[in-house]
Amino acid sequence: MKSVKMGKEKIIVARNCEPEGSPSEYLGAEVSIGLLTVEKITELKSMLQNDKLFEEMAGKWDETYIGSTYLTDLMDVNEVYHKNGLIYYEDLSDNGGDIYSYSTDNWAFVPAENENWEPNPDFKSPQKVEIEEKGLMVISIRTMDLYFKAKGEFSEEHKIIFDNTEVAKFKVQTGIDNFHYMMTSSNFCGFNLLHSAYVNGEELIRDEDAEGEADNIYYSSHLILKDGKVIAWLASNNNSHTFPFDYNDTEIPCISPHLKESDTEAYQAAVKSLLDKL
Repeated sequence: MKSVKMGKEKIIVARNCEPEGSPSEYLGAEVSIGLLTVEKITELKSMLQNDKLFEEMAGKWDETYIGSTYLTDLMDVNEVYHKNGLIYYEDLSDNGGDIYSYSTDNWAFVPAENENWEPNPDFKSPQKVEIEEKGLMVISIRTMDLYFKAKGEFSEEHKIIFDNTEVAKFKVQTGIDNFHYMMTSSNFCGFNLLHSAYVNGEELIRDEDAEGEADNIYYSSHLILKDGKVIAWLASNNNSHTFPFDYNDTEIPCISPHLKESDTEAYQAAVKSLLDKL
């Protein structure tokens, strides 16, 4: 008796997210973590002392804004960590979805618990991101439009019934990094980053060319840590902070074009404080 060869099905996993305080209905982020070299520290000191950190730059529609080439380049200081993906607060189902219905209907996320409310062994918990508390480090977070899209092809034989729809589907596991502990320990808002999706242990291919949507890049924030403690917060924002920096308990003023314009005295005090600590 001949065996029946199962065909392959295309699968597209797409998610968007609009956490409270988001500038976009599809908010993503690029996160970089690395060590600040002596050269980078010397360059930062010089720019702060000579008021050269921020400069007028050209935007996409012939408008100008105040930006920083130095802060942009800090995104490349990333030998410890560098990923991008969908950014959200705690539970993706609370403020996320697929508003434009890009996803195929032949899959479902692996639930954290099974039908008996027991931990599901197939569920991949978010991975907590931690860093060594040594030397001068920088955590850089740049927010942007990003509609997470990943795709692949898999044999139909891998589809099973495992959720309450009673329909056979592919089980999708997620690759999520947890920045809650790292950020809240420094009095900033924590967040999660969805960066990958898997079926049967095989990673789907991110369709990064199609993820941009409106292709807006909002601004970057950079936390400088000395032996594990935040000594400075720099950002390129020209307006008020958005998620995940719109809520924080830190007393460290943000060295940014927005602060420089709105409170010159606080800006100068923050610059002096950082120079004293570097």
